[in-house]
Amino acid sequence: MVSMVFYFGVLGLYIILGIIINFSFENKAARLFQSLSMIVILGGLSAARAVSVGADTQLYNNLYSWDFEAGNWQNILSSKYPLYSLYTYCLHFISSNPQIIIVMNSLIIVTSVAITIYSYSENVFLSNILYVTLYFFFNSMNISRQFLAIGILLVATVYLNKNKIWLFWILYIGACLVHSTALVGIVFFVIHVIHWNKTRFILSGALGIALLIFYKRILNLFIVLFPAYSMYSIGTSDTNVETLSSQSNGGTLLVTIFYLLFICIATLCKVRFQDENREKRFAFLTVVMIIAVMFGIVFYKNILMTRVISYLSIFSIVYIPEVIDLFILNIDTTSVNRWYIRFLVVCGVIAITCVPLYVQLNKNLSDVIPYVSFVAR
Repeated sequence: MVSMVFYFGVLGLYIILGIIINFSFENKAARLFQSLSMIVILGGLSAARAVSVGADTQLYNNLYSWDFEAGNWQNILSSKYPLYSLYTYCLHFISSNPQIIIVMNSLIIVTSVAITIYSYSENVFLSNILYVTLYFFFNSMNISRQFLAIGILLVATVYLNKNKIWLFWILYIGACLVHSTALVGIVFFVIHVIHWNKTRFILSGALGIALLIFYKRILNLFIVLFPAYSMYSIGTSDTNVETLSSQSNGGTLLVTIFYLLFICIATLCKVRFQDENREKRFAFLTVVMIIAVMFGIVFYKNILMTRVISYLSIFSIVYIPEVIDLFILNIDTTSVNRWYIRFLVVCGVIAITCVPLYVQLNKNLSDVIPYVSFVAR
């Protein structure tokens, strides 16, 4: 209970700091300082955690020691995650203390998320808060290797939307060499190259239905190719601790329906963004979230699919603020004040998302309670 109060206390102070930044600086500078505050506060909080915080943190510490002891090019290249093995091996030349893998993973993950938020979202403040309240931050303290891959793919999509295709492919391959579930990132490239219209939306919907029908065969094929992930069919992690990534609960479905609400709002809005690049990014985000919601509703009880869907659903932290901005644009300014409506909506979204945050912390999903810092040990 004390650690839950601690997390909510940090969140409250973070919100206050974000408000102060927004009122103290112009938009561009405020967005930059919001991003820096995220890296310092959330990155620092995650980096300073002890090995007991996060169900799989001890596992990653053990892997860190093992990778160096067995470290040679043959073992690295034959590893199931060669780039991650190379990365951990190189870190040993900085420090042999396993805490360094916690520190570096935390800073890389939070920095990559901050870069993505800064690139996609006009409301960096709200996106940063949603990263915490939608539980992505706490998941990252558990399944760190997958979140490294997620972070790399997030940055890859930033370059993809800038039409720097070769950088996308380099980062995509890198993400796959960190965690094989990152293969799902090919979806981002497909979404990017398609010029979306009503016909193509219908065709993609038909394809989605086909994938839903044959998903068991596809899932079995993936497990045949990557047998290490067969463990998720029984709902435990490598440490035999049930974690959020290996749980199937109604809360996951409710959050997915919450995402669906924003997709519906975006669909009903007639006025669009005047910035062509922003509108293109928004179309990309909408398709990603439609896929995330569609698969999230059907597969909320499937452990492996829940992990795969997280590559898509994490875009909700930038999609929701963009939908709010679009909604505000559709309000008649002659009858109401847009700033006042925006303030109420943002406060409402934060309050609503604090509910699943409380529920998941209360269940201690990802085993992040109690929070202990290695500095205090």
